[in-house]
Amino acid sequence: MPGWRFVRCAAWGICWRRPKIRNSLRHQFLRNLLWPLIGILLLGAVVAYLFALRAATDAYDLGLLDDALDLDKQVSLHQGGLALELPPAARQMLASNNEDRVRYAAWDEQGRMFSGDAGLKQLDIPQGEENHVFQDVQLQDGASRAVVLRGSLYGRTIFVAVAQTVHGRNRLTRNIFFKLLFPEALLAVVAMSIVLLGVRRGLSPVNALSEEILKRSPQDLSRIDENRAPAELQPIIHGVNELLEKLSASFAGHRRFIADAAHQLRTPLAVLGSQIEVGLQQPPQNVRALLQQLLATTNRTSHLANQLLSMARLEHTEQDVFTHGPVELSEVVRAAAADFIGRAADKNLDLEFRLVPCTVQGNALLLRELIMNLLDNAVRYTPEDGHVWLTLEQEGKQCALAVNDSGPGVPESALTTLGKPFHRLASDESGCGLGLAIVREIARLHQAEVMFGRSSEGGLSVRIVLNALPTSRT
Repeated sequence: MPGWRFVRCAAWGICWRRPKIRNSLRHQFLRNLLWPLIGILLLGAVVAYLFALRAATDAYDLGLLDDALDLDKQVSLHQGGLALELPPAARQMLASNNEDRVRYAAWDEQGRMFSGDAGLKQLDIPQGEENHVFQDVQLQDGASRAVVLRGSLYGRTIFVAVAQTVHGRNRLTRNIFFKLLFPEALLAVVAMSIVLLGVRRGLSPVNALSEEILKRSPQDLSRIDENRAPAELQPIIHGVNELLEKLSASFAGHRRFIADAAHQLRTPLAVLGSQIEVGLQQPPQNVRALLQQLLATTNRTSHLANQLLSMARLEHTEQDVFTHGPVELSEVVRAAAADFIGRAADKNLDLEFRLVPCTVQGNALLLRELIMNLLDNAVRYTPEDGHVWLTLEQEGKQCALAVNDSGPGVPESALTTLGKPFHRLASDESGCGLGLAIVREIARLHQAEVMFGRSSEGGLSVRIVLNALPTSRT
């Protein structure tokens, strides 16, 4: 037989046996699970319950309607008004119906109650051509089923309502349901036994993998052995291994970032503490000068903290995570440039903008942060009476954003290292080495290219090239 093999048996010499299929959870599930049967059993149970509930509800609704019709017949005119008089025995019998509590009420079309429980006036009345309406309500006695009957007496419209708790209906529903369910329950027990056995056998490799992972310490990010896993689990384990490698690299990056951040924050905080300590030991005559020094140190520390937070937020963000959409880049440049006009005026800088409309796909807030970091870098390092100019041009299917300055510039040998976190030139004492790194991260999220060079006036030139969105033509 195809797929079968002959083996030597101890008693009979030669016998045949079907080979075992290993490393296949799919075959184990198909062999051991009977989901279609369970689905049919569950569906049958649901249908049986709905049938039982419908049958019990119809029976009780018919009884409620009969009670309402009997009460409607008892309504009469008494001294010019409507009245519903019931003998005490009838009231007692109506109020107590086996284990259920029954309430009734009667009122006219103006809402004037003339008999019964006023709490039933909140019920919905029949609309249109209907003369009665059934409804489920919550009353003082608990969940109830009610009917409101519309009738007339001598040309006057009257409403009679009867409400009964649903204990008896629920009991009848259960009785009918259990009688219908008993044959199916026997099949369900057999089916569930098969399912439990199949799940236990089929998921044993998964349980083994789970135990192996749970035994690991939080610091253990080594790969999981894929060779011993079933074929269906190997893609999952492979994905977990790739995630572990990414987590290991991410944690290593976090540790490096924290170490660098601690080193960067230690210096300005130490300077701030030293200034305060000197001021306390030897109070200066010029307190204003000391306060200005403290303010300058505090501003540098605050700027460094903000840059650290921005870098930490961007460094481990993927392109498909942040919200993006069409962005008119020239408008973002104008909004970002407004914050630097005052700073440029303080240094008597010529701040120039040459912009053309250009639309890109991206995040407006992140693009504004990119532009603000570029302008901050240019304004900070350009000496007084210098020149800073920003250009935005559309080159075919791309938008080219460039920020140039007439500052001291960067040596050719150092251009390749620009944009690395905490990298600063030897002559840089005011920066924190994160501005251009933030620019690189935002550009990465927008799949843009960053290029560093020398401007036409000897300063630094930073050029960002983004993919432009096609402009609509009418």
